[in-house]
Amino acid sequence: MRLTEQNVKEVIVDASMQKAVFIFFYMNAPECEKAGTALRSAISDNNAYLSLVEADVSEPVGQAIAGQLGLQSVPTVVIMKNGRPVEALQGDEIVEKLQPTIQKYMPSEGDMLLKAALAEVEKGNIAGAVVKAKEAYNLDPKNLEYKHFYAQICIKDKQLEKAHELLDNAGREEQEMQEYKDLISALALADQAADSPALKELEAKFANDPENADIATSYAAALAEAGKKGKALEILFTLLQKDLSNAEVKKTFLDLLNTMQGDPLQKEYRRKLYTIMY
Repeated sequence: MRLTEQNVKEVIVDASMQKAVFIFFYMNAPECEKAGTALRSAISDNNAYLSLVEADVSEPVGQAIAGQLGLQSVPTVVIMKNGRPVEALQGDEIVEKLQPTIQKYMPSEGDMLLKAALAEVEKGNIAGAVVKAKEAYNLDPKNLEYKHFYAQICIKDKQLEKAHELLDNAGREEQEMQEYKDLISALALADQAADSPALKELEAKFANDPENADIATSYAAALAEAGKKGKALEILFTLLQKDLSNAEVKKTFLDLLNTMQGDPLQKEYRRKLYTIMY
């Protein structure tokens, strides 16, 4: 994109609030051609994370911006973030250092997974969001942004056991974070909602008659709805070990597994089922 008097604010200041803007200051000279070719090849017009703006210093607007930034020679690349210059490359180092410089301003794999997870949330695909959030967290478990987002999605998906696993052993510094406190409050409310009178009633019936497949199946379904899928699977699998021909139990078991995309328990209990089937 060429810099003009009409688009200065839009392509430099406004754009740099969203992504890194590489401003290439040049003139019609051989020493600028190599740098320009490298920049255009590395930063396409449809790059979602970087923007390339070409400023010809032989034109008044390019000369004016170069003067404001205190540039004394071309070719020069100035990187803008949040409306301010944060880095510059000059002369031969534009080509030599371009790739590592670009990588500094590109999102990490974890950041891209988080963005993908947010897109799944917007589409209403919470199960898909859980998978992406988990992948990001596994890449860097110490990253609190990844951890908290994963916990948030687990609470939304009623994976309360996993949410507790993520949040229950936080360090002092994390416990003081407002985001962590908000997550703990959300988890407490989810726990309260999950521990409903209906669930307690089913729990009592199951405790009194654990061999009753109808009661056990209803209890397991209620547990799964409350986010206690691990316990639900355990109950259903115990029933299947005793009577694999029970179609209702098997259907409930398989339906539950199908909702657990990306959860290690899904693979574990599928293997267990195959073991008793074959």
